[in-house]
Amino acid sequence: MNDKDLLNSIVDDLQKSPAKTVIYLEGKTDVDIFFSLLGYSRPPGDIHQNVLIRGLQEGFGSGSEAVCRRVELASAKFSNGGRFFGILDGDGVMLDDLKKKFDAPFPGPLFYWKAYCIENLLQKTGWPSIWAAAPDWKKVFRDYAPYVALNRVHRNFTQILNKLNIAHYINPVAGQPLLKASSISKKLKQGKNEILQRDVQQDFRNEVASFEKALNQGVDAAHCLLNGKWAISHLAVTKTRKSSDECRKEWIKHAIAQGGVPEVKDWWARIIGRKP
Repeated sequence: MNDKDLLNSIVDDLQKSPAKTVIYLEGKTDVDIFFSLLGYSRPPGDIHQNVLIRGLQEGFGSGSEAVCRRVELASAKFSNGGRFFGILDGDGVMLDDLKKKFDAPFPGPLFYWKAYCIENLLQKTGWPSIWAAAPDWKKVFRDYAPYVALNRVHRNFTQILNKLNIAHYINPVAGQPLLKASSISKKLKQGKNEILQRDVQQDFRNEVASFEKALNQGVDAAHCLLNGKWAISHLAVTKTRKSSDECRKEWIKHAIAQGGVPEVKDWWARIIGRKP
């Protein structure tokens, strides 16, 4: 979407909210989970206490960059005519840093979950009783440690490749001068040493140790490094032999029955001005 289309979409969102307040989430499946964290089923029109909760959809701009851009445009365009907030996944950032972008007195408008993603927060409501015995969470987390570590090694390498412009295919951009072979060669030469100096085996070991350290600090710290989607798409599916969609829905029902998650309900009361 270009900025003109985004602004039209934002105007539409604003008109749907009686309170002239919109909260953007990264994906369309985040909305059901978000309401369950407040202790509610998804309401008609995705409006709660006159506030619109908007989950972005693939193909129409989704993910963290899309949320950031919408909030940026909306805040500039409608500074006196509406309130716009966004909540982003932590995506591997450490707990202490995420606290600064979610807890009081941080005012937003862009907040970060104190977890890898919103699905981690479902787990804070406990294991659904209909699925029999709850797992040993610390053991489960340790079983996933190799995946956490390997993904973090991958992320570190991607950052290097991004700087060198070789993380993805590259295409010429209209209105910009074409790249020169000499300048590309020079940049790659500068990045060569940074790649060669990496000991990926040791990097992996370090990331495993870092995750173990976080887990020893507490489950909340580990939740910031471990992708919560795995608890649904792998752990719950393996335990229940149900589809990931069924597992997500049943966990959402469990979260609602538990009354949601206190830290999310406290956030709502602080930002919206009333208890959910």
